[in-house]
Amino acid sequence: MWVKIPTGEVTLTHAGGYVFHPVQQKVEAFEIAKYPVTVAEFQAFIDASDGFADSQWWDYSDAARLWRLENDQPLPLDFSEDDHPRTHITWYEAVAYCQWMTHKTDELIRLPTEAEWQLAAQGQDGRVYPWGNEWSVDYCHNNLEQQSIGTKSVTAYEGKGNSPYGVVDMIGNVWEWCGTNWNSGKYDVVTDDVRVLRGGSWFDNVMNHFRVTFRSSWNPSIASDLRGFRVVRSGKLT
Repeated sequence: MWVKIPTGEVTLTHAGGYVFHPVQQKVEAFEIAKYPVTVAEFQAFIDASDGFADSQWWDYSDAARLWRLENDQPLPLDFSEDDHPRTHITWYEAVAYCQWMTHKTDELIRLPTEAEWQLAAQGQDGRVYPWGNEWSVDYCHNNLEQQSIGTKSVTAYEGKGNSPYGVVDMIGNVWEWCGTNWNSGKYDVVTDDVRVLRGGSWFDNVMNHFRVTFRSSWNPSIASDLRGFRVVRSGKLT
């Protein structure tokens, strides 16, 4: 399911990487997946005869091709329920999935920029969390009460923690990979630089991590059970 996000503007305020001071960015209209990519959805990519094993989806960069040569199978899962977000995903795998989905749908499917991600989560009113300005431990999957063990269904907090546009599960559950290069601020799939992560995870017990403006990063070749991804759609291929 896709959610339409209108043209808007966000301010990146959390310093790190290419952001040294608050940066305003205009974001053109786009569509974002209502939920993170689930275990079942990514498994379809793994199982397809033209999916994970097909080298063409990894040809977008030398680093991705090398990673795939060294990893002929995805990492095993700790949390394998079909409707949970797919974890143990490197950035390279997330981009390869997007390449495959683009081919399957004849539409441009990709990772969001971090500005797109923030707009989809925050809207235009500068709110602190997707649902508003007041924190609630019951509106997203988090570990502030030291009880969160593993992921939950991507629909577990639907209706409570939705963003202003109705996007679900953007805070908590899993950190989400973005296409933005942490060092340059550019969107690229060619370099092997560190990538932006957004949203916090089921493991995090620091409230600040769940603010829609909080920014983190990680090496694109390293997976964990804290990280997953969500995709955006940018129209038909020409």
